[in-house]
Amino acid sequence: MMETVEYFSDFLRKIGAPNFLAIGVVVIVIWLLIAGFVKGLRKRKQDKDSENGED
Repeated sequence: MMETVEYFSDFLRKIGAPNFLAIGVVVIVIWLLIAGFVKGLRKRKQDKDSENGED
C-alpha cells in the first residue's frame, strides 16, 4: 500500500504539480464543452420534433 502512495507521489513530482493542476483544469473545461454541446444537440432535436408535430 505504501509503495503505491510513494510511486504516485514520485509520479506527481516528475510531472510537476503545476502541470498536474493545468491538466485537471483542461479536463474540466473539455468536459463542460462536451456537456454543453450534447445539451445543445438535444434541444435542437426537441425543437425539430415540435416543428414536425405542428405541421
